[in-house]
Amino acid sequence: MLKILQIIALTQGLFLLTVLFVKQENYKRINFLLLLGSIIALLLNVVGDDNFNLFFSEANWYFFQSPLIITLFFLLIKYHNSKQDKFQLRDFLYFIPYLFFVTLQIVEDVNGLVENIWLTIGEILAGVTLLSYLGYTIYDIVKNKKERWMLFFIVPYALLHLIDEISFIITNSYDNISFLESYGIIGLSAILLYMILFKLVVSPKSVLPKADIKAYKTSNLSKSKAEIYKKEFLRLMDKEKLFTNSNITVNQVAQNMGIPRQYLSEILNVYLKTNFQDCMNKYRAEEFVGCLKDDKFRSYSIMGIANEVGFKSKSSFNTTFKKIYGVTPSEFKKTLTLTSLD
Repeated sequence: MLKILQIIALTQGLFLLTVLFVKQENYKRINFLLLLGSIIALLLNVVGDDNFNLFFSEANWYFFQSPLIITLFFLLIKYHNSKQDKFQLRDFLYFIPYLFFVTLQIVEDVNGLVENIWLTIGEILAGVTLLSYLGYTIYDIVKNKKERWMLFFIVPYALLHLIDEISFIITNSYDNISFLESYGIIGLSAILLYMILFKLVVSPKSVLPKADIKAYKTSNLSKSKAEIYKKEFLRLMDKEKLFTNSNITVNQVAQNMGIPRQYLSEILNVYLKTNFQDCMNKYRAEEFVGCLKDDKFRSYSIMGIANEVGFKSKSSFNTTFKKIYGVTPSEFKKTLTLTSLD
């Protein structure tokens, strides 16, 4: 039965790796590499189980055991919830418990010092640190309300790791729950690999964030120039309020700035993380709020002010405003009136 689970997990994992490699250009590089590493470590752990190695009997593949998987998953969630595009060198420090665990395993295998008290203490410390990684990973997922589907794997995995650690502290041996650990981890791994594959099909962003638009990869716009153009764009919005022209286009703004349209699109998408229409509407909504507080517009109707700040239609105005502020323009105006009365 266990071999069937191993083969199922291995087949799903290899298929998943194929899908990831085919579409790798669509994903942010660091997130792609961390997911890739997590899946490979998981697969090697599945087929190289200490007690039920699929290919080699009595082999000990401790390089691919829980410490590596836990560390990679911890970093995967950490980077998924951040906006970092490159791996930070300081994050290599998170691999210290894994390297410590591997070192202890090598010492035990070479010298047979299983009963050494310092090795025992070291393994307990490494195990507790890894449990803290799992705990923080669970906390991070719940806090950011992202990738909650991963909890179906990480919570049971954390419980198994906790049982394993308690068992080791009591008996000084990791072989007490080998049956539970083997079937539990391999079964969970098969489920997780299926879930990742399913999510990549129906909701890819919940697994890996998208890479920056391909069209900009060959752009000759330098970072220093982009910062200058970005400041000029923001100046035109804040000072000259180009957004109040309801017919303004990206081409017109680019011409006003004296740069190609592609550069402006790149600045909006890559450096401001938005698109032209959403950016204009955000400025208009903020300007609308400012006008509501201005006595000059006291006699204006809501739609009258909306037209003044650049909105063309009532439907797009209401939709945009509610998306940004969470309430309709009318409801927002009422809160301002109540506040002024107080």
